[in-house]
Amino acid sequence: MTGVILIATVFLSVALAFVIKKMALIPWRRARDQHWTERARLYYPVGVAAMNALWVIPADLCLAIQLLWPEESPHWAFTALVASIGTAVGTLALDHEVFPRIPLRDLLRQSAIAWLIRFLMWFVFLTAIALMPEQFNVLSLLMAVAVVALCFLWSRDGWLRLGKMLGVYAPPTARLQTIVQDLARRMNVTVAETYLMRVSSAQALAFPGGRKLLFSERLLELLTDDELAAVCAHELGHLTETRFDHFKRHVIWLTFLPWIFFNPLVHALGPPGFYLLLGTTLLAPFLYRKISHPLEERAYRIAQSNQADSGIYAQALALLYEDNLAPAVTARTRETHPRLYDRLIAAGVTPDYPRPAPAQQMALHGTLLSGAMGMLAVILILRLATH
Repeated sequence: MTGVILIATVFLSVALAFVIKKMALIPWRRARDQHWTERARLYYPVGVAAMNALWVIPADLCLAIQLLWPEESPHWAFTALVASIGTAVGTLALDHEVFPRIPLRDLLRQSAIAWLIRFLMWFVFLTAIALMPEQFNVLSLLMAVAVVALCFLWSRDGWLRLGKMLGVYAPPTARLQTIVQDLARRMNVTVAETYLMRVSSAQALAFPGGRKLLFSERLLELLTDDELAAVCAHELGHLTETRFDHFKRHVIWLTFLPWIFFNPLVHALGPPGFYLLLGTTLLAPFLYRKISHPLEERAYRIAQSNQADSGIYAQALALLYEDNLAPAVTARTRETHPRLYDRLIAAGVTPDYPRPAPAQQMALHGTLLSGAMGMLAVILILRLATH
């Protein structure tokens, strides 16, 4: 019975991820001949829901199986693992449809690496949840300390070491290294290391804790030297943030870290324990946006003050947003970065299109899947509380 359930879980997770996203992309397909801002506006909520589904669909299936077959079902960790793989596979073909410029081979490689990195982090949390005792005691405290320590090690350079092993992070090209060194010297900012990311999306990232900068291959393909330098100035601006600012960003950990105490909280408080965990998960992104937004505004001003000519940075951003199908105007409640359209206007660049309507926060199916997870979890907790 266990094997049958696991096999069925794989097929069901693939089918759910594929069919739901395929249906959600219908408005985006109809807008293929429209301006990129409209296509990005329609794709954004589907993309958010797809990212959300990578963990919500496995959670829904785990809970449903535990409720339907409490005696015959496999351990929930195995169910979560196979459902996560199935969900990732189910979204892959549609990712290729949205970004056809990315060869399927590259998309497969990048998706597999991203899944592996994500799984290694989730493996730590799932293991902690599974092994956490039902009461708060010395063992639960030691396990929590160990998980937090692993998180800090990972955020420090664990991700970098793994990425190097997998071939994701490579030494910078001579062009990139020259731009970073010249600009860092002019801005008087210390950079410990610069890396080239072998991914097909246009990205630039700064890690203030280790004073590291990462730039994707796609970014170098899209931008001129002056545009790349302007983006680099933005990331160097993040390296000038205070240590306190750096640690404040870790509030995002509250999205998932408290769930290691699921067992003791639910056994001590029942359903209110679950609601407490759910509340921290919902509150953490809100707090993170409040912290991140002014820091992004600051980095944006630094980039503007260090660009070669007026409007260069705004021009670079417009190219990145279009290439990544990121919306020019997002819903205010989801903002971590200033809106592209507002940035362009502030920089004195008049877009050749009217102000787009804000993109929805998340597609309807993402909200429904999340709601189903909450209801299934409450039913399961109530059942456990009566036994």
